[in-house]
This record gives sequence, C-alpha cells and structure tokens, in this order.
Amino acid sequence: MNDFLYFFTDHSKIVYEILFMKKWLIKEPLPNNHELLADFSLPIAQLLYNRGFKNSNEAKDFFRSDYEELADPFLFSQMSLATDRIWAAIFKKERIIIHGDYDADGVTSAAILAKTLKILGADFEVFIPHREIDGYGLNPNNLNKFAESGCKLIITVDCGITNRQEVEILKNLGVETVVTDHHEAPEILPSAVAVIDPKTQGENYPCKYLSGAGVAYKLAVALLRTRPEGLSENELASFGGVRGYEKWLLDLVAIGTVADIVPLLNENRILTKWGLVVLAQTKNLGLQKLLEKVSVNKFDSFTIGFQLAPRLNAAGRMKHAEAAFRLLFTEDLDEAGALADELHENNLARQKILEKATENLKKELLEKKDEKVFFLYNENWAHGIIGLIAGRICDEFGKPVLAMTNCGGRIVGSGRSVVGLNITEHLTQVGEFLARFGGHAGACGFTLKNLEMKNDFENSLRQKIENSLLDIELEPILMVDGYFDLDFNGVDFLDELEKFSPFGEANPRPLFWLRDLTLVAIEVLGATGNHLRLMVKQNSPKLYKVMLFGRAKDFLPLLKINQKVEAIVEMTKNVWQGQVQREIKVVDLRVVN
Repeated sequence: MNDFLYFFTDHSKIVYEILFMKKWLIKEPLPNNHELLADFSLPIAQLLYNRGFKNSNEAKDFFRSDYEELADPFLFSQMSLATDRIWAAIFKKERIIIHGDYDADGVTSAAILAKTLKILGADFEVFIPHREIDGYGLNPNNLNKFAESGCKLIITVDCGITNRQEVEILKNLGVETVVTDHHEAPEILPSAVAVIDPKTQGENYPCKYLSGAGVAYKLAVALLRTRPEGLSENELASFGGVRGYEKWLLDLVAIGTVADIVPLLNENRILTKWGLVVLAQTKNLGLQKLLEKVSVNKFDSFTIGFQLAPRLNAAGRMKHAEAAFRLLFTEDLDEAGALADELHENNLARQKILEKATENLKKELLEKKDEKVFFLYNENWAHGIIGLIAGRICDEFGKPVLAMTNCGGRIVGSGRSVVGLNITEHLTQVGEFLARFGGHAGACGFTLKNLEMKNDFENSLRQKIENSLLDIELEPILMVDGYFDLDFNGVDFLDELEKFSPFGEANPRPLFWLRDLTLVAIEVLGATGNHLRLMVKQNSPKLYKVMLFGRAKDFLPLLKINQKVEAIVEMTKNVWQGQVQREIKVVDLRVVN
C-alpha cells in the first residue's frame, strides 16, 4: 500500500471553478501521529478521519454495526403509553386508522405498521393523503370523516408533530391519537395519547435522526415484543417468530431511511445495512416486482436512492401515493406486477417533466447568480415536482431554494437548504403568511394563507434568510477525500472501501480527484444520448474506462480527443463472471486549459 500513500499527502487546498460554478476542495489531512493509524492503513484512516471519527473504538463500532446494537424501543419516553393504547384498541376491536404521508418514507412507514397490525389481528385501515387535495399532515377537512367512519384511534406515521389543533379537534370528536414522527418538534406538542418523535424536547432516545420509517419500526417492534403469549403464533412462525418478523420488515425500513436522506450513522446505518440484506431476499411481493422492473443485480443504497425510492415517490408526485402503499402491502402477485408497472411509468413521466423544468431554470438563474436565495414560481408546475426542482437547483448553485406553484387556487411550496441554514426554522419566523408548514433543517413544505401574500412572504423570508447567510459561503462545493492514481492496483483497497457501506447522508461514498488525465476516446450512450463512456490515460500508456451518467449534454460540447482533463470520481468494485473489476463513475469534470 506504500506506493499509494502520496494520494493522501498532497493536501494543498486547491480550489478550481468548474461547470455551473462548482468548486473542488481536498479535505484536511490526517495528523501524522493520529490514533487511527495504530489500527488502520493510512488511506482507510484518512477516510475515517474525513468522516469525523476521533479514535479507533468509534471506527470499529462504525464498521461492526450489529443488529443487536439497536436501542430498546421503550427508551422512547412515551412508547409504553403508545403500545398500551394500541393494544387496548386491538382487544376491544376498535377501528384504527394509520395516517401516512405521500413520499417514500411515508408509505414505507405506513406499510411497516400496517403489516404489524395485520399480523396482530387489529381492525384497521390506512389513509394515504393526496399531495394536492389533502396536503401534508392531518388536514382539518378530513377529521369529521375519520370520526364518522367509526375510528377510535389514529396513528400518524411520518407526520403529525405540528398538528396540535387537528389532534385537539379529533379528541373532541371522540378520536384519540398516537403521533409517530421524526420531523422538528414545536415547543407545544399535540395533546395526543403518546408522541413518539426523537426530536421532541427532553426525549432521551439515543438516535435523534431516525426516519419516519425508523420511528414506525420502533413502534412495530415494541408492539411485537409486548404481544401476549400465543397471539398470532402460527402467523409469526413462518417468519421465524417475533424476532424473525422484525427482521423481515427491515427492507421497508431501509427504503424509508435512505429515501428520506437522514444521516446513515448509528442506528440508521444498522437499519439500512441489514435492511439491504433483507431486500436481497425480500418476501415482499411488491418489492420483488419493482426490483424486476429495474433489473437490480447489486443491493446497496444506490439501488434504493436512485431506483426504488424515485418510483415509490413518483406515485405521489404524479397521481396518488396510495398506489405505492398498495404495492408494498399487497399479497397478490398480479396486483403487485400491475402496480410496479404503474409506478415505473409514473417515474418515466416525472423524469421528463423535471429535466425540462430544470434545464430552463439553470439558464435563467445563471443571470441571477449573485442572489443569496432563489424564489422560484411557475403556476404550471405540478405540485409533485416542486421539491425535486428545488433540490436540483439547490445542488447546482449551492444556495437555498424555495419553489412554488399554484395548486387549486393555493400557493404551495417546497424548500431545500444548505449546510448551516435551517430552512424550517426560518419558516416559523414568517408564520403569519402560512396556512401550514413542516419539515426539517434541510427541507420544508408549506402552503400560503392566500395568493395575495406571495410577494410579502418572499420579501420577509428573503430578508431573514439573507441575514442568516452573512457568515455562510454560498458556493456548491465538492469535498474530495484525496487524489488517486489509476495505475494503482486497488482491488484490496476497494474491498476496504466497501466496508464503509451503506453510503448516504453523513457517510457519502468517497470521492477521488483524478489529475493529469488525457482523453483518448469519447462515446455517447443511452437512449437519449445523455451518458458518456470516456477512455482516459493518466501516468502511463494504459487505458481506463470512466463513465459519466446523466450529464452528457452539459459536458460533450467541452470535450475533445487528446484533451487534458481532471475528474472527481467514485469507485466501486464490480464482480462480473467471476472477475473483479473496478468501476469508475465521474461525479464532475473540468477541462485543463
């Protein structure tokens, strides 16, 4: 490994401007005498240091990630209140409504709890809100319907923490509520029977960044572990008993966790790691059919984040998220196949709309690059894609973005933020303009009270955000782990890299800087010509294949044969017909003049 060390020793913080104003930065070098070097090679120690590990014990815990290390769900201060009330409803045959959300985290949360209540013999139904008609969380227009249906208990998943007034109305209608959520909690909580949210003030549960699916799973596990002896014994036996059933739910937990972009550390890492193991052999018919549609041959966080989650999300963005829930809950193979087809087609339509919208926006916003925050509005945008638009523009320009549209005579919006700016906290400062809102530090959703407030809302929020951004550098930056020499035979190193998986928020796949590349061949790939296969050489005549996905139209006009380029890449190990290969994917590229 010694011939590889130079990769981590050239740590001058060189900054380059590249396409769409992005900059590349090398991370801080590992101190020569750092404790991590006692147990790990320099490259691996550097990667651990880059991810904030201070000592070998922390690093070893990170790599171990055993399922048994998950915390007891009853560490949630109100978990016993929740399970007692749900068991009372089950024994009394009271009607329960699981109230979900319309994104991938929301529908997986609903599916986790629904599958658990079903096997425990509960009388329940699932309500998945329509993005445009119902909006996020408990809609006041639905409360009487819930009560009139005979429901005595509502369990929210991935929502409810900000619905204090709605929970109070339900109580007056004779309907009690158990809130499970993971979003930022207000100072005054809903007066529910129990509130299960790791972010509530004074909550001692050790993992503060569970997804909605993670919180729903904790409730499901608590219910399963308090099951009276003998109840559902035969049904659970086919899954290996209670503990076996818990683990067979982990594929859904992993999907919700990765899809909601929560930090993949601590419990989230454990849930995702073992959830991917379950996904590879899933018993869920809907997931089996969806996996067939995307032809998956490798089960990792990329499979979830870029293949499964977009299709589950597309249901709520293009039509109704109920189709995604039904896919995850059905036990009918034909229905699973039909729903997988529907979600796949919805996702294709969503991709076309998003590409067209963002392509036009990028050209317009280059002329406004001095603005610190972008407010975007187009009354023709579908409600379901404004969050994607905000996310794409935020990523391209490294600035907070709020995208809005007119939805049935209401202004609805979605925001995405940058590190250091809590976008939802800023919405609380302009509450006079908002009919409803919710979210977390990096993302939010909101509805204005009326159309006429749009300009005043923008002006007020812009001022508050700009004041908070005075000490924050607003540039899209790629933080790179180190330089890399393609001639280095890195099979063993790739094995070590894979131990860092599953990759995701707070544990990104390592990025490497390739310098002194010469372009030898350029080939356009894909049905729409949006991918590139590049053949390059670096410090020897040997040729290497690198792939650039999704941005051929951006880069192709800049590239020529025999040109000098530099690239930021990800590297993965691929096994094909028994042969281990190194796959190199370009994340960003610049021409060296």
